[in-house]
Amino acid sequence: MKALSLSITTLLAVICSLSAQEPDKAAPSVEQTAVDALNRAYETAYNKGDVKALAGFFAEDAEYTTEDGRSFNGFAEIEGGIRDAFAGNKGAKLEIASVSVRRLSPEVVVEKGATKVTAKDGDVERSTYTAIHVKKDDKWKISQLIESPVAEEEPRAKLAELAWLIGDWEDSDKENDLTVRSQYVWSKGAAFITRNVVVRQGEETLLEGWQIIGWDPVNETIRSWTFDAEGGFAEGQWTHEGNRWLVRESGVNPDGGRTTAENTITKVGEDKLTWQSGSRTLDGEPLPSIGVIEAKRVKSN
Repeated sequence: MKALSLSITTLLAVICSLSAQEPDKAAPSVEQTAVDALNRAYETAYNKGDVKALAGFFAEDAEYTTEDGRSFNGFAEIEGGIRDAFAGNKGAKLEIASVSVRRLSPEVVVEKGATKVTAKDGDVERSTYTAIHVKKDDKWKISQLIESPVAEEEPRAKLAELAWLIGDWEDSDKENDLTVRSQYVWSKGAAFITRNVVVRQGEETLLEGWQIIGWDPVNETIRSWTFDAEGGFAEGQWTHEGNRWLVRESGVNPDGGRTTAENTITKVGEDKLTWQSGSRTLDGEPLPSIGVIEAKRVKSN
C-alpha cells in the first residue's frame, strides 16, 4: 500500500506535472528580435492604411499567397493586391503573433505566426502564415509570404479525438482516504476542453487545479495549460498513437523550481483510463517516475 507522502506527491503530479518542452527560456535571437520589430512596424502601417509602406516590406521579386488562394508575384502586383484589399476593408486593424523564427543562413530566416484582422464593424478574421525573410543591404525583406485561413470549426474537429474524456473521472487511495476528481467539459463555443481537478482527503480539500486543452493551429498540435491553486503552472504538447497520448510539459512549481515530465494517458475503455509519468526532473535533477494510476468514469445518477 502507498505511504501517505507518496500518495500526495502522486496526486499533485496528476494535477500539475510539468514536462519537457523548454525548461529554460532562452533570450530572443537577433533574428527573432529583428522580425518582431518588423511585425510591429507592419502592424502600424496596416492600421494606418499605408499601402506604400506595407508594400515596402516586400522584396522586389517577392511572392505573396493570400488566405483565399490569390497569388501576387513581384513588388508591383503585391502593392496592387494590398490596395485592393484595403478598398474593401477600410478601418481594419491587424495584430501579428510571431510563433517561431528559424535561421536557415545568416541572411535567410523562416517565420511562422498567426494574424488577427478586426474589421471596423467588429468582424474578426484569423489566419496563420509562413514567411521567408531575406536580408539585403542590411535590411530584412519578405521574400515569400503564404497565408492560410483558420476555420471556425477546426478547433473542435481537432479536439474530437479527446471527446471521450468529457465527463467526470475519479481515482482514489482508500488506505489514506485520498481521492482525485477530474471533470472535463467543452468550453463555450467548443474551442477548448477545460478540466477542473480537486484532491480531497476525506472531506478536506487538499488542492485544486485547472487545465485548458486546445488546438494550436500554427504548430498543428494539441496543447494544454495547467494551473494549481498554490501558484504552479505548466504548458504541454500532446501527441498520440492509437489510444495512448503522450503529454510533454514544462513549467514552474509554486516555489519557483522548474519541473519537466512526460505523461502518458491511455484510454483503456469508454469508462477507464490510466495515467503515468516518466522523465521527470526538478531544476534539471531527475525525479522518480510515477507508476500507472487507474481512473474510472463517474457514472451520473
